[in-house]
Amino acid sequence: MIGTQNRKMVLAMAAVGLLAAVPAFAHGPRDGRGGGERARSTARGVLDQLIFPCQAECTATAETCIDTATSDAVACVSGACSAEVSAAQTACQADRTSDACDQAVSALADCAASCLDTRATALGTCRSALRDCRDACNGGQ
Repeated sequence: MIGTQNRKMVLAMAAVGLLAAVPAFAHGPRDGRGGGERARSTARGVLDQLIFPCQAECTATAETCIDTATSDAVACVSGACSAEVSAAQTACQADRTSDACDQAVSALADCAASCLDTRATALGTCRSALRDCRDACNGGQ
């Protein structure tokens, strides 16, 4: 049970990290270089928004949905588990691999389970809405 909760928490944290990184990749290199293949790929993304505005709107709506689900989950965990969050921050600050950190994260995951379940349900709704939206853009094909 604790292993499952830890995996949920790690997956949730990984998802949040990946979601946070996506906008950074969309902007391409920051050092003024052209970027070669990466720049063409980013440019294609911009052009696709113009060529396929319906699909682009679907994607933008899905991103907003995901951001909202994540923000709501963070607020939920922060409100419901503030003592556990504080304990995990303290226990893990010096050594993320310590037993104390593992135990604190496990306690936080137990406390956060309902918030993370709600987020998982919301993300499923976001994915379903994205699929439906893209289907509508493609004429239901």
